Amino acid sequence: MGRKRSRFVLLPAVVSSAVLSLVSVTLVLAQPSAPISLPDIEVRGTTPLMSSPVAREHIPANVQTITSQQMTRRGALNLTDTLSRSLGGVNLNHVQSNPFQPDVSYRGFTSSFLIGTPPGLSVFVDGVRVNEPLADQVNWDLLPTDAIDRLELIPGSNPVYGRNTLGGTVVMQTKRGFTHPGTTAEVWGGSFARYRTLLQHGGSHGNFDYFVSGNLFLEDGFRDYSKSHVGHLFGKVGYRGTQDDFSLSLTHVNNKLTGNGPLPESRLKRDRSAVFTHPDIFKPDLWFLNSQYTRDLGRGFSLSANLYGRLLDVEQFNVDVEEDVDARTNQKGWGGALQLAYQGTVWERPVSVTIGGDYSGARLDHLIGERGEDDDDGDDNGADNGGRGAEELEDALALLQVLGEGEADAFEVETNVKTETHAAGPFFTLTAEPIDKLTLTVSGRYEVTYLAIKDRLAGHGDDDAEEAGTNASGNHTFDRFNPAVGATYLFTEQLSLYAGYSESYRAPTAIELTCANPEAPCPVPTAIVDDPPLDAVKGKTWETGVRWAFPPYIDATLAFFRTDLKDDILFRNEPQSRVLGFFQNVDATRRQGVELLLRGAWSWGNWFLNYTLTDATFEDDIELFTFANEDRLALVRSGDRLPLVPPHRVNGGIEFFIGSQLRLSLDGAYADGQRLRGDEANQRSRLDPYFVANAMLEYSYKNFDIFLRLENLFDEEYESYGAYFENAVDGTGVERFMGPGMPLAAFGGVRVKF
Repeated sequence: MGRKRSRFVLLPAVVSSAVLSLVSVTLVLAQPSAPISLPDIEVRGTTPLMSSPVAREHIPANVQTITSQQMTRRGALNLTDTLSRSLGGVNLNHVQSNPFQPDVSYRGFTSSFLIGTPPGLSVFVDGVRVNEPLADQVNWDLLPTDAIDRLELIPGSNPVYGRNTLGGTVVMQTKRGFTHPGTTAEVWGGSFARYRTLLQHGGSHGNFDYFVSGNLFLEDGFRDYSKSHVGHLFGKVGYRGTQDDFSLSLTHVNNKLTGNGPLPESRLKRDRSAVFTHPDIFKPDLWFLNSQYTRDLGRGFSLSANLYGRLLDVEQFNVDVEEDVDARTNQKGWGGALQLAYQGTVWERPVSVTIGGDYSGARLDHLIGERGEDDDDGDDNGADNGGRGAEELEDALALLQVLGEGEADAFEVETNVKTETHAAGPFFTLTAEPIDKLTLTVSGRYEVTYLAIKDRLAGHGDDDAEEAGTNASGNHTFDRFNPAVGATYLFTEQLSLYAGYSESYRAPTAIELTCANPEAPCPVPTAIVDDPPLDAVKGKTWETGVRWAFPPYIDATLAFFRTDLKDDILFRNEPQSRVLGFFQNVDATRRQGVELLLRGAWSWGNWFLNYTLTDATFEDDIELFTFANEDRLALVRSGDRLPLVPPHRVNGGIEFFIGSQLRLSLDGAYADGQRLRGDEANQRSRLDPYFVANAMLEYSYKNFDIFLRLENLFDEEYESYGAYFENAVDGTGVERFMGPGMPLAAFGGVRVKF
């Protein structure tokens, strides 16, 4: 009832915003003013180090960019919200209903924090790949959104970005004092006891610069028992001379995220704020040190390099129907890259060449203890249905330190492994203009990935462990050369055509390699056993498109893409178990579709509109788990759609300038119905399509910005994630378990710059 009343109170604000927008548009259109020209788009992320700018017209791919100014003006909560609201083809599936833990999907490929979700996107921050070594997952909550200066989304299987780059790459560059001088302070709050503070300061003295950014986010969440906090601290110092450019950055993140998973449809209809089992707590602590150096060697040559170290401790506590799981991961990562670039002419024709190589290593200790149900039913949120209290959580995690020695009888140790990952390889990219208007690009990379796994439980307490197949120790090596070629042709200054072909591969992750035996299924990620090897995934991408413009008002891109995967890796459930399963190679899958991106500007503001058609399908007949029949097996046929990929997605936004001080922004996204996990055979109903709109009103006075944001403007009841499970708790049989979206919410705050 409280939520109903709060929504009713917000109605006047919604109506006022709508009326204000209509009035403002009328007033602004009635006032003549000078036209606004769209800025040119420049691409920097042609390599992970982002050292050389390239005109978009010379890139044979539909690269999308967004700057820190655009992130601020569009008012998204975090990085993943920015991606889904601003860029074409990006969709979020909120399996945990936590705003910092979504699955990010692009062109049918996913990047998730959840272990076991097949990864398909690479993510780089200042030249460092931040996909985690255990399962190539990405912890999006660890990325300092407020410190990001520029982000580029590069589609396809670009080999320059190395392993796991099947569907695309997110490349980010952080701020520094030379580019972001001054101080910014921001505070806002509103619905769900959500509050956020931000403080940034940057500057320079001669050739030296500095930048520091810190923020703290708190919320109770829009579902029961969902308190979370996120804290980021980022600092960078640097030197820029006539020939040398050096920077050193440090990132520290300390978070506690509560993610309550999907809810059975029978409960969802009664109370969208309810939870099924709780809590699922994720507590990462990150220290990330990174150095970057660039030297201008003269005559068009430059040398770039980086070195980094990364320490990550993660504590997890998950409550499930059958067992509770405490996990701790200690991870150390290090590496570096070196590249030599040339931009100039050869035989009087423009040429750009980059050759380089990189190395990344990681050592990881992964410990999991499992326990059954007990009678303790308190937690830090006042739960009474099987949750665990904050003090008990700390005690349980402390016990993990001695679990490997068998000193804690309350837990059954399922996993105690140490893994090492080493990946390295040289790469090159060459761009040339052999004739006027034609640009050719050729690139390639040879990469070797080595994984060493040591099972610390093998041989302890069971003399037959080796024979029983429970020893997960082993070494695995994968290597491949991947090429890419593309061309762009400029018909006129307003019209160009491009086409490209690229290949990449994904080495199986440690969690996949140790859970691949049909005879010994495991509950991801609570068990690791000795399994047969998996083949690496091979990806081939074709893309062609056309870019045209109607200066100075409209810019458009139409792209056609297709990525074929050979030996894709999927998780297959064991038919006789609700949670057990194993990873296996699938002969072929395909993602293909169309992207249409439009952006425009007039005297009264600007707008953008993106449409993506994605056809993600199996390309081979295979038997997979399903809840659609009693045998729990179904024949997935070639042409059946992959789950959790909306066939159609549209997002867009419009910004009105009302005089010199008032600005109104509206944006929204439509996602078509998606197949649910567990229904790969496409025999059950899909998620309902949904449309979510947002609005922001901002008033600027001198150094102050006062803003009001409305999220889910029309209070749409929607679900962005779904899977079929058996509801063993309520005894209702097989149901759709769905992740409810956030209801209508209002947030207000102030930003000051000086």
